[in-house]
Amino acid sequence: MLSIFATSGDPFETGSSRPLDFGHWAAHKLEAMAAYQLSHAPAVAVGLALDVLYSARIGLLKFSVVDQVFRVLDGLKLSIYHPGLDWLDDHGKRRVLGGIDEFREHLGGELTILLLEDVGKGINVHQLDETLLGECINELKTRWEASV
Repeated sequence: MLSIFATSGDPFETGSSRPLDFGHWAAHKLEAMAAYQLSHAPAVAVGLALDVLYSARIGLLKFSVVDQVFRVLDGLKLSIYHPGLDWLDDHGKRRVLGGIDEFREHLGGELTILLLEDVGKGINVHQLDETLLGECINELKTRWEASV
């Protein structure tokens, strides 16, 4: 465990230029937006759900894997949606999407987001379609509302 401090340089991902872990770009933004009243595990679950669904919607991942991941999160009593995903900025844009630009700056210019091609098989992408992310957020909300 201590080797992370010796080899990673920045275990808390503040100021580091390495890409964040899967699902974390949205998780970190949600945590900040909620003034850290949303703890890390629930925020990561939402970010993971968003990135898993997005991976499937762009054709990288089978939808059966999305369903499998959602069942695991449900079994762990972790939600796939948080109302913060729908909070808007002054221009009517979802605030969470601002996390993409913040993450790009964190990396020093080039966006690198980890998505999934299969369980345990990631792929780095360098752009995200914000319209499609919005559609994914809407789908997460619909699924969440149906489950509560």
